Amino acid sequence: MTPKSFLGFAAVTAVITVAAGFSIAERYSTDVFVLSDKPMFSDLTVKVNDIPEISVQDNEKTVRIQRKGDDWVLPERSDFPASNETVRKFLVKLAELRVREKKTADPKLHARLQVQDLKGKKDLSKRLVVKDKDGNLLVDTLIGRQNFDIAGTVDAGRYVRKMGDPQSWLTAGTFDMPDAINKWVKPEFMNVNAKRIETVTVRHPDGTHLTVERIDTKGTKFKALDVPAGRKLEYQIDIDNMSDGVDRIELEDMRKPGKINFPVGKTIKTTLRTYDGLVVEAELFATDKDEEFWARFKAHAADDAKDKKKIEEEAAKINKTATQWDYMIPAFKYRYMTRKMNDVLDQPKKAAK
Repeated sequence: MTPKSFLGFAAVTAVITVAAGFSIAERYSTDVFVLSDKPMFSDLTVKVNDIPEISVQDNEKTVRIQRKGDDWVLPERSDFPASNETVRKFLVKLAELRVREKKTADPKLHARLQVQDLKGKKDLSKRLVVKDKDGNLLVDTLIGRQNFDIAGTVDAGRYVRKMGDPQSWLTAGTFDMPDAINKWVKPEFMNVNAKRIETVTVRHPDGTHLTVERIDTKGTKFKALDVPAGRKLEYQIDIDNMSDGVDRIELEDMRKPGKINFPVGKTIKTTLRTYDGLVVEAELFATDKDEEFWARFKAHAADDAKDKKKIEEEAAKINKTATQWDYMIPAFKYRYMTRKMNDVLDQPKKAAK
């Protein structure tokens, strides 16, 4: 190769390399590149304050949020209060979405972006429907996955596809998609600090019970009472965390009392008492295959409460929320409040033959 032809080849190679570099940089850049300032949902922008209902459907369920006066509620949950702030932020972010770039219009590729039609359990898209007060559709769109850059971090934007249109898009703008009941509400419904708990008693339907008592008011360790002779605690943590049952407990779902049947033969009764005389009583059960964990609560002041009026006021505040609903709670909270004596003790040694 002559020097001249070599230089020509090098120049072409450099151009190709630079072009490829720009292509890669453009493809994986974490900067949001907006092709237009066009809103993704132009009708929503001018009517965002006049929306009466939002509907989110996934491959298992549909969640509806409705306006009721100045507030938002969940109609399928007997008008349980939604978080007005959560709904407001959701609608504002939705209205702020801008068109970033055109993506695939091939239905065979929609699943990669999670914007495929919802037909079965394997479809991961979420259908979002928003109507105005006259019932006109403002949004009827399949919301897909977030965009990720080459480093695996979340880029600002989501893939979307309007219903009935094969064309998918990448949006510009930060947008979270609440898809569960507890994402639309204030999930924490009770908070009795674990450090206040003096005793926890768990009574099982089979007649067995477990009571634990804090060893030191300033410490975190508990002791199990009435331990059978020859047995000892296996893991200290198994009883220490029993005081965390109603500490910042959050709901996963809820029903009005009477909607959920608490089976007599499966319902566990737990009592937590604080040093200053607050008593929280819980009834809990797990559905078949431990798929759901349900609980109902009530609180009262013990007869020997140190400041009975103050504790009665606290109990009334708890009951205002706790007794109005039955709650599905996280599995770990359920386990903290349903320990059995045999579960926390070492296994008895078998007699030698």
